[in-house]
Amino acid sequence: MVLKYVFEAENPVLIILMALVLSFLGSYEAVFNKSKKRFILMFPSVLVSMTTSCMTVGTRLSMGVDPFHSAKEYIPTMGMLLGNCMTAITLGLDHCLSNISDNKEKIEQYLAMGATRWEAFQPIAREALRKAMLPTINQMSIIGLISIPGMMTGQLIAGANVLNAAKSQMTL
Repeated sequence: MVLKYVFEAENPVLIILMALVLSFLGSYEAVFNKSKKRFILMFPSVLVSMTTSCMTVGTRLSMGVDPFHSAKEYIPTMGMLLGNCMTAITLGLDHCLSNISDNKEKIEQYLAMGATRWEAFQPIAREALRKAMLPTINQMSIIGLISIPGMMTGQLIAGANVLNAAKSQMTL
C-alpha cells in the first residue's frame, strides 16, 4: 500500500525517503540479523556504504535511471541492488571478522615486525572481497542462459522498455 502511494505521487522527496528506508532496513538486516560478529560503528558504516553505493552508483550511473524521481524504475532497481549489496556485505564482513578473530596472533605478529595495517590485513581483505563477490560473479556467468528469460520477461510483461529490461538484467 505504501509503494502504491509512492508510485502514484511521483514526489522526489517521498522517493528518496522510501530509498532511505529500504537502505536502513537492508543495513539493519545485514548487521544485526545476519552478522555473527560486530565492531564499533559497524551499523553506520554499512548504512552509509549501502546507501551511497545503491542510491548513486547503482541506480544513477550503472542503471541510468533518469530522472531518479521515476518511482516505477528507481524503487524496484534500488530494492534489487540493496538485496545484492546486503548479501555481499554480509558475506564479506562475516568472513573478514571471523578471520581477524581467528588470526589475531598472526596479525599482531605482522604489526610487531613493522608491517603496516594494510600489509597485516591484506590477505584477509582480499579473501573477504573474493567471498563477497562470489554470488554476483556466479550470477553474471549465467546471465545469458538462465536469468534473462525470467527477469527480463517479467519486466517486459509488466510493460517495461526492452532496452531498460535488458540493462537491468545485465546490471543485477
